[in-house]
Amino acid sequence: MINIQYYKTIRLAVACMSSCFFMLSCENNVNDVKALGAKEDGIDIGKDVAIYISTDGKISAKLTAPLMKKYLQDKGRMIEFPNTIKADFYKDNLNVESKLTALYAHYIENENKVFLRDNVVVYNVLGDTLWSKEMYWDQNTSKFSTDKDVIVKQHNPIAKIYGKGLEANQDLTDIHIFKPQSNSYAIISDTSGFNPKK
Repeated sequence: MINIQYYKTIRLAVACMSSCFFMLSCENNVNDVKALGAKEDGIDIGKDVAIYISTDGKISAKLTAPLMKKYLQDKGRMIEFPNTIKADFYKDNLNVESKLTALYAHYIENENKVFLRDNVVVYNVLGDTLWSKEMYWDQNTSKFSTDKDVIVKQHNPIAKIYGKGLEANQDLTDIHIFKPQSNSYAIISDTSGFNPKK
């Protein structure tokens, strides 16, 4: 009888000690979980985000970034991408028609515009490319625009155009440079069939 009582006391002591250890070990984890959902200074922070943008019910773009900050107190509802951004722009059948990269961007939600800066590069599936220090992408018109220096490289005709100011659609098939510079060039093939050696 003494042995049975002794074993019951030991089991009760072990159970109490185990539950104390369990509660003690959970205390830090609960605080860590609460800290994950905390909002610092009215900013929501997302890491390794992917955002799909739709136009008329169809996906028109996918934005990806390692860091996103959404400013909750900002009346313009700004969303910032301070550590690079990448975008894929789609045709109706979800084939990628062009891509974009920039080191910094911010999206102003109530204007449907994305401001891009620092090594902004846009290129399409045909190999046409444009570079600028900063530029806007308008979600409503699906166009890029800037008043800064730009470089545009085209594949047909082969051309490299330097200029200031630009408006272009997002697949780069319609590009208008406002002030082309004299160091631009284009190589146009002669289709007339004229051969001066004959």
